[in-house]
Amino acid sequence: MIRKKGRERHILSGILGAAAAAFLLSGCGGAVLPGEGPSTASVLEEAHGTDDEARHEYAIVPLDEQVVRALAGFEPQGMRKVFGAGSPRTFQNRLGVGDVLQINIWEAAENGLFSTQEKKRTELPPVQIDRSGRITIPFVGSVRAAGYSPLQLQKRIERALEGKAISPQVMVTVVRNVANSVVVNGDVRKPGRYQMSLKGDRLLDIIAAAGGAAAPARETMVTLIRHGRRGIQNLKRVIRDPSENIYVRPGDQIYLSHNPQTFTAFGAVVKTGEYPFDSDRVNILEAVARAGGLLDNRADSKGVFLFRLESNRVLRAAGVAPERLASAGRTPTVYVLDMSRPKAFFVAQGMVMRDNDVIYVANSVSTELQKFLSLLNAGTAAVRGTYAAATVSD
Repeated sequence: MIRKKGRERHILSGILGAAAAAFLLSGCGGAVLPGEGPSTASVLEEAHGTDDEARHEYAIVPLDEQVVRALAGFEPQGMRKVFGAGSPRTFQNRLGVGDVLQINIWEAAENGLFSTQEKKRTELPPVQIDRSGRITIPFVGSVRAAGYSPLQLQKRIERALEGKAISPQVMVTVVRNVANSVVVNGDVRKPGRYQMSLKGDRLLDIIAAAGGAAAPARETMVTLIRHGRRGIQNLKRVIRDPSENIYVRPGDQIYLSHNPQTFTAFGAVVKTGEYPFDSDRVNILEAVARAGGLLDNRADSKGVFLFRLESNRVLRAAGVAPERLASAGRTPTVYVLDMSRPKAFFVAQGMVMRDNDVIYVANSVSTELQKFLSLLNAGTAAVRGTYAAATVSD
């Protein structure tokens, strides 16, 4: 009898040990239960830090209409915002340094400076506008050419030949136009310098002349540099939005770069992984859908998080307190979307994803509870087996 009671005490100790182990695994709230990432509560709590901390680890920003509007005001500036739409009237065919000209001079009678019995025209050798903007004409000398149109230069030469040639008529043809050209480089099929047409050219006209982009349009970024100013836009957006297809100007530099934008989704979604943008503009709702949506049996609809290294200027506009911002100018930020509220779906449509964004969906509390119960059942099952074995041995 004494031996049996001792064995029972041993079994009861095993049961208590299993329960204690399950309780410790639960971490008095699920802190150490195995999982794919932090819980909703831990994400929200860790952002606050302690009272004596001058800076917090990251900023928490609940997504609402006000925040989305503030973020929209800081979207990367495209071509139209930086340069304006422009107009073909702004393009003036002016000669410039480096242009090569072909000049023909006619006279009304024979035996003049530029005419003979055989012909009344003289074709001068091609002449290039020098660094001072001038060219040299026989019997005229140095003539200012840069800044004038070909027609204006013709009139200037004719006036300079009056009294020297017999009723001179001049024709100026541009053989090589450097001043009225743009340079296209980067991921295009035929990089180089391209002369502009007299009608004026838009951005897509010049890209087409260069053979088009070497990579898909949605993965190509277009950079236009003009007088030190810089505009950047996705090529697919330029194609889709006519206002971004601005008129180019002489001297513009156009650079195309292959830059496939991606975001990462993990946690309680159907399919975790890295996803490319399938268009030039993807909102957070579309991004979650790309990952298969939330897992019905695991996801916490109140715990949809977007992780991003955000500019302090953007966060101040979104209403984040200055003391919560990092001193480096950019602050690790977690945007929180509560998808349990129907209104959140409208908010999510306005929240535009950026390259390298991370979406994380936390597990629900019921999932953590289910893990705890599973651990508890595993522990008690082992104890029941031990008790049964002990009972049989008696």
